[in-house]
Amino acid sequence: MPRRLVKVFARLNPRRSPEDSLALRASVLASILTAELTILAMGYYGLITTVAVPLLTAAGFYISWRRRRERNLLIKLILAVMVVAAAVIFLRELAGSLYDTRLPLIRLFLWLQVMHSFDLPARRDLKFSLVSGLILITAGAVLSISMTYIAGLALFSAAAVAALIQFQLSEDSQRVDRVVAADPWRLAAGSFLVWLMLVSVAVPVMLVMPQSTQARLTSLPVSELTKIFSDFPSEVVNPYYREGGDPFDRPPQFSADSYYGFNPYMDLRSRGRLSDDIVLKVRSDRYDFYRGIVFDVYNGKGWEMSDEEGEDIVSSSPPFELPVDTSMPRGGTSIQSFYIQADLPNIIFSGWRPVSLFFPADRIKIDKYGSLRSPYQLTDDTVYSVVTEQPLTAGSYLRRFPRAGDPAAGPEYTALPDAYGADILEIEKLTRGLTGSYDNTYDKVLAVERYLKETYPYDLEIGPQRSERDAVAYFLFEEQAGYCEHFASAMAVMLRSVGIPARVVTGYTGGSLNPFTGLWEVRQSDAHAWVEVYFGSAGWVGFDPTPGFDMPGDASRDRDNFMLSGIIDYLGGIDFGPAGRAVSAAGAWLGRGAAWLTSVPLAQLSAVATGAAALAASAGLALRRLMLRRRQSRLATAGLSRELLRDPSLKGYLRLLKRLAGIGLARRPEETLRRFARRVSLSTGSADFEELNAIIEELRYSGRPRSDGDQRRVAALSLEIDERLREGRAATGRA
Repeated sequence: MPRRLVKVFARLNPRRSPEDSLALRASVLASILTAELTILAMGYYGLITTVAVPLLTAAGFYISWRRRRERNLLIKLILAVMVVAAAVIFLRELAGSLYDTRLPLIRLFLWLQVMHSFDLPARRDLKFSLVSGLILITAGAVLSISMTYIAGLALFSAAAVAALIQFQLSEDSQRVDRVVAADPWRLAAGSFLVWLMLVSVAVPVMLVMPQSTQARLTSLPVSELTKIFSDFPSEVVNPYYREGGDPFDRPPQFSADSYYGFNPYMDLRSRGRLSDDIVLKVRSDRYDFYRGIVFDVYNGKGWEMSDEEGEDIVSSSPPFELPVDTSMPRGGTSIQSFYIQADLPNIIFSGWRPVSLFFPADRIKIDKYGSLRSPYQLTDDTVYSVVTEQPLTAGSYLRRFPRAGDPAAGPEYTALPDAYGADILEIEKLTRGLTGSYDNTYDKVLAVERYLKETYPYDLEIGPQRSERDAVAYFLFEEQAGYCEHFASAMAVMLRSVGIPARVVTGYTGGSLNPFTGLWEVRQSDAHAWVEVYFGSAGWVGFDPTPGFDMPGDASRDRDNFMLSGIIDYLGGIDFGPAGRAVSAAGAWLGRGAAWLTSVPLAQLSAVATGAAALAASAGLALRRLMLRRRQSRLATAGLSRELLRDPSLKGYLRLLKRLAGIGLARRPEETLRRFARRVSLSTGSADFEELNAIIEELRYSGRPRSDGDQRRVAALSLEIDERLREGRAATGRA
């Protein structure tokens, strides 16, 4: 029985013609290793996988090369068993990551590629490997969150072009009718030129392709789960700021590496400029603000939280289902995946109202403001995802709130400090003058927001507070410029002074979209403060009074832009120093061009781009055909003297040589005329060409003058053979 199974297995695995080209195998291996290393360098897989996959792939290629002429039935049997084992492991991993199947799928594909590398005897197997490398590098685009992927893609495309050329050369080498150039430098130069042509076509097409800022998310990535075996405190922990004591009784603190609003308090006397280091990369289906901390107690110097305690939420596996007030209206949902790029406080940032959280812990806390706390400080490479609800912000809707019978906000949301009574009265007088003509909360809020945006400049260079006045009064009536914290605080205090519940929120703005990765890059300097106003049963709604900032929902941020304009916007937000400023004029010119492209209707631009691509492809094919004909002509007449080539009586013979080259019977570089004539005669089944070449050879080397009889005989034989070939009566021997 086992012997019969072996026979069946052998029949199912017939011996294939081995591929002997070492250059072909090396170029395919380079492509595969580039694709594997591009993915493994992203850090999603452990050390064992990262080291073993490329090493085993290289070992497999070597073994396949050495055993390419063997049947390798034992190796194939072992590989079949390993494939089954890999499938079982994949299904087990898949069961634990149903919300993000990308990593298990790509891990499976990596190991399948490793196994396949041990069984590559034939050219067809190498083609499969190259296709799998293409699949791997494409999968890398889904996982990538940095621009290093572009380098991997460029290297892979170059190696793949070289492999494709080697495939063609290998096929030509097995055809008796082809001449194969073996100069490695010419091959390398040719591969580079082909790659350069592909890039020169692909890059312009990419630049005019529309790119949506609204990603279509189908996965919810999260880091490896960390078990928390005991309760943890709810307090905000920011290692960059000193804890303990009354923060308002000591000089204000500031760190360029962490926002001072990410504390249980926010001191409005603090001054400083945050760094531009990237702290978050966010894959989101929309531009959004990311809430961190909510402050509800104003003391004249800054803000505090009335209650830091949070409710414990436990889940043995993602997601955490968060409490939601079902009576409040919903404006749709949004999905955000956060990739932490720097050490942060124990704040879980999210959109407006989180409803589901995929976080790498089995225990979190949520405070009364809806803000989330992690059991540990967030560290670089932490990944989590959030599903959030979006507020309804249309004015026609909010003007109806709050309604009679709506639940009232707590008294802390309208409280103001008694110690600064005179300043508060002055603020109230200003606010009533702005809002007195409106009969609904929404228009009053807009009036205050508009006043602050249009009256005071946003300025990060203001000096320290020079008086003991209330911080908001100092901003409004003395400094009259400030940070986002001053604008948000002023709006909240002004609204409170006329009885409208308001609070201050700190977090991050949406950052800038990286057109190369499709992720929003949030920098330390994107830390921000804004206001939430209570509209009864419509809930808390955000407003941003800081000049130059708008709350999410601005349609201009969510439109489809051409990638060129996105690249210009992205690079324009980076300070490259003097060198970058030196090319700002060129950037402005490109910006105008991108703006023009954006104004062109997409259908028209697509038609133009398609036509240009088709024209370029046609020109390329025509050029290739012309070059091929010239190459065949050179090959056909190789070795003939200039006198013979210019002899008008030999036109028929030269035309015959070109026809023979066209059907695959070109003269090889190492062939003499006699050997070439013998090969043609064997292929055509006639000795006429040998007779013709004997005459040519005698004319070339004898030195005697040509007679009219020689010329007539050459012309007649050339014409006869040419007609026979044209009519197809002779076999050409073409493979």
